[in-house]
Amino acid sequence: MTTIGAALAEAEKELTNSSVTPRLDARVLMKAVVEQDDLFLLMNRDFKLDEEKERKFLEMVALRRTGRPVAYIVGYKEFMGYRFKVTQDTLIPRPDTELSVEESIRRIREKSYIEVLDLCSGSGAIGLSIAKILDFTNVSLSDINKGALLVSMENAQAMGLHGRIRFYESDLFERIEGKFDLIVSNPPYISGADMETLPVTVKDFEPETALYGGKSGLDFYRKIISKAGHYLVEGGTLLFEIGYDQREEVERMFKENRFNNVLTIKDLAGHDRVVSGVLVAET
Repeated sequence: MTTIGAALAEAEKELTNSSVTPRLDARVLMKAVVEQDDLFLLMNRDFKLDEEKERKFLEMVALRRTGRPVAYIVGYKEFMGYRFKVTQDTLIPRPDTELSVEESIRRIREKSYIEVLDLCSGSGAIGLSIAKILDFTNVSLSDINKGALLVSMENAQAMGLHGRIRFYESDLFERIEGKFDLIVSNPPYISGADMETLPVTVKDFEPETALYGGKSGLDFYRKIISKAGHYLVEGGTLLFEIGYDQREEVERMFKENRFNNVLTIKDLAGHDRVVSGVLVAET
């Protein structure tokens, strides 16, 4: 039997050539195996793993060496302080996407919004986080991928939200009913050129249908913005996550489709990340 400390040290060495964060990856895998937190690992480096746990850890490390993302190996990802189940039907929630949740919450509180739609919802990370934090909201999740919707249903159940959430298996607005105060979306937005340069951990494992936004990367923004006026109340907000080079085009689409107060927010790295606009009445 090996100890936690020895297993972590060996795993870090093995992952050095296949991961940019070998130490972090090893710790996340170990936490999943022993079902404990970082403090436990820190305080129990001499804790001996039984044969089953050691075997499981070695299997996980071997999977990580192939490029498989850690979140898919352990089956979950932390986001907004909550644990979301993920599978290869869903994108892995990124820390940058938390900005979409934070800005959505700010708008909901400021405007007293209640009805919220998370379009292209994937694992449900955005919409379910909003519903969990603001218990007065009515949140709907919509995705074209039935597998992703099933995952989001499991996440809603685990978060105690299942009875509060509506789910739509829909190609964008195709099967959506009613109107909303806020529509938030992290749609596929990777351009054809950028798809070619994605790291193996993304390109070979995460669902292409949730990544590829057409040759320019703007296809879904164009489709959503052009139809959003039929599904938003006047004074409602449409809010997107965007790619690093898409601000100007997305802002232009907003302004050409009855939206004003168009605002872009940068992430902590200084990249344009969230764009939003408010629907005005038809003239």
